[in-house]
Amino acid sequence: MLIKINRNYFWANIFFDQLAECGVKYACISPGSRSTPLTYALSQNKKIKSYVIVDERTSGFFALGIAKQTNSPVVIITTSGTAAAELYPAVIEAYQNRVPLIICTADRPSSLRNSGANQTINQDHLYNNHTRFFYDTGLPKLDLKKIRHLKEAAKNAFDISNEQNIGPVHINIPFEKPLEPNSFTDEIQEKILLESLPEELATDHKVAAKNTEQSEIKLVADLLRKSGEGLITIGPGNFTDSFKSNLENFSLKFSLPVFSDASNGLRFKTKPFSNLITNYDALLRSKSFSKIFFPKFVLHFGRTLTSPKLDDFYSIVRPKGFIINRFADIHDPTRKFKVLKANEELFLENLFNSVDVKQKDFSPLLKSLKFLDYEIEKIKSEIFSISKRINEIGLLLNIIESIPPNSNLMIGNSVPIRDLDFFSSIVRKNINVFQNRGASGIDGITSTALGICSQSKNLTYLVTGDLSFYYDINSLLIAKQYNIPLITLLINNNGGAIFKFLPIAEYKNVFDKYFLTSTNLSFKKLTEAFDIDYKELKSQSDILNHIKVSSVRKKPAVFEIKTNADYSLSLRKKYWKKSNKLVENFLRNYET
Repeated sequence: MLIKINRNYFWANIFFDQLAECGVKYACISPGSRSTPLTYALSQNKKIKSYVIVDERTSGFFALGIAKQTNSPVVIITTSGTAAAELYPAVIEAYQNRVPLIICTADRPSSLRNSGANQTINQDHLYNNHTRFFYDTGLPKLDLKKIRHLKEAAKNAFDISNEQNIGPVHINIPFEKPLEPNSFTDEIQEKILLESLPEELATDHKVAAKNTEQSEIKLVADLLRKSGEGLITIGPGNFTDSFKSNLENFSLKFSLPVFSDASNGLRFKTKPFSNLITNYDALLRSKSFSKIFFPKFVLHFGRTLTSPKLDDFYSIVRPKGFIINRFADIHDPTRKFKVLKANEELFLENLFNSVDVKQKDFSPLLKSLKFLDYEIEKIKSEIFSISKRINEIGLLLNIIESIPPNSNLMIGNSVPIRDLDFFSSIVRKNINVFQNRGASGIDGITSTALGICSQSKNLTYLVTGDLSFYYDINSLLIAKQYNIPLITLLINNNGGAIFKFLPIAEYKNVFDKYFLTSTNLSFKKLTEAFDIDYKELKSQSDILNHIKVSSVRKKPAVFEIKTNADYSLSLRKKYWKKSNKLVENFLRNYET
């Protein structure tokens, strides 16, 4: 029996049925002509939920947010030409931060490249430096061998992005006209139809990553035996509960301080870590700090920490450093740390068991670090209070204190992420922190937060700056279109205030024109143009009340808080000066 088909739609259907069988549940589609077979196939797939998003750049970051929240690959569909290029910022972020995306770009036939054909660019390895896998399917062919290759490509794309080498993968899929499913192009035999059915993914994704080599365990174990003077640093990352438990046990047994970047959320747990030092950035700003604290070794997990002071500190104390992660990713701008390819949880567990020592009480050094950490907290409370005048740091600290337990917090780049890391304290409630620290761009922040919120039952808050909000204003259309109840706290200091931290700020004529870039936009009008609720918050009570009320909201809202960047910067400098003086005074009386 012969069956009439459109080969393009048939081809797309095989591919997405196989991805659905592997476990793909979500897709983001931007409309286009050449991608018609892909879009139509997804529209008919009951296992994959699709979001239609006009702007490709927004679509890429929205998919990124979904993948972050679900920890599973998300499909992105674009048509050919510059539409595919619009995804590049999200692809870069996904690559740097190891977020699973399956990029499917429709294309013209390769024979049309460099011919002047409309909407045709060279899409071969378009994202070459920032994908984990690339495959060009070629034009649809209805023989059994080609169909098997297509299904194998779908399985490889899922397996690599989800487990083997987590990150974005790129599948380029060219089509010739006709593109619509009822424009029949072929008649196929029933055996080809049977061959097109999806296959199970054979790989067992529950298998743990490769364990640490014993020689590597011995190397670090010898350091632990010889010297208790070490440090654990935890950068941005998505860490499991098992890792956190092993980290707590390990740091306690060997009495090791833990410097943890705020963006990984370890500071915001119901039961905080015993040896967590939150104000390490303030300590490291003291030039004399290395006289009291000079670790012989450092164990680092996650991406590079936000604080730039660690690298300066390492250049002085010169510790033996080890970066531990399952992919052997290098997160060390100094290039002086040894990279160990290991499962982070098992590494700590094996190291814990391999060194036979009694659990130490807090060492005198660790007690000193805890004392300084505690005293700096007092300075923080004194300087950044917003009861009299709103400032950016106090505002962020109040938001963290006020949002309900188990909330999601997406933190924007530039100033917000730095303020969170440099100044946030331990808060005894669970907050799930999300960030785009892969490439640390200000693009796509709101879109990512909306993607997270769309798949979470928890309340989701976004803290972002005015330039980041402006740069991703298109994302508000998604919020309206799908009624995603994201609460955006927009900190508006009217320009690129991050540059005020840099020496270029001293060159006022150039700085004001070329770096500060004040927009003077009405975010009220922009937000309301998308039919999103808006409110400017002008006092501490206003802020706390609206955060409290937001816990029962069922639709998106933007709360704008206007701040003075110069005043906030003056408070940061005052804080660093007082904390530095505290450290210097302590060192004068400290006895080793």
